[in-house]
Amino acid sequence: MKRAVVESPRRWWLRLAAEATAPRAARELVARACAAVHEEQYMELGQLVVSELVSNAVRHTGTTAIEVEVRLAEDRLWLRVHDQGEGMPAIVAPEQRTVGGVGLELISRVAQSWGVTPDPRGGKDVWCVLPAGDTVNGPAASPG
Repeated sequence: MKRAVVESPRRWWLRLAAEATAPRAARELVARACAAVHEEQYMELGQLVVSELVSNAVRHTGTTAIEVEVRLAEDRLWLRVHDQGEGMPAIVAPEQRTVGGVGLELISRVAQSWGVTPDPRGGKDVWCVLPAGDTVNGPAASPG
């Protein structure tokens, strides 16, 4: 599948195949977005988080395509990953984990807020907001 990239001021969107190379493409999108608007303070954490979100979509949803959206504001980075899978992701308790299973817990610890929004067209959006600086774990809020 060809990747489509849509860029607008402080917003980037990427559609890609749900395959092993998808997390790398999503990390590259975050890096390009942060560099384009000189918001490099989000780059490392943003790449880690988007990689986790996209990896989950590839591994657990059975979907063939994934959409990744990056939005940058002066005080936050908003990430969204859409897939057509039916299941809803959840944090797995440590005693119930097998191999892996820590991605959403990691995201819940570093994000100001995160959530899952069902899409009326099918599938869902898994999103998170990363704050500027060291402020984490603020009140949950929909990205609106």
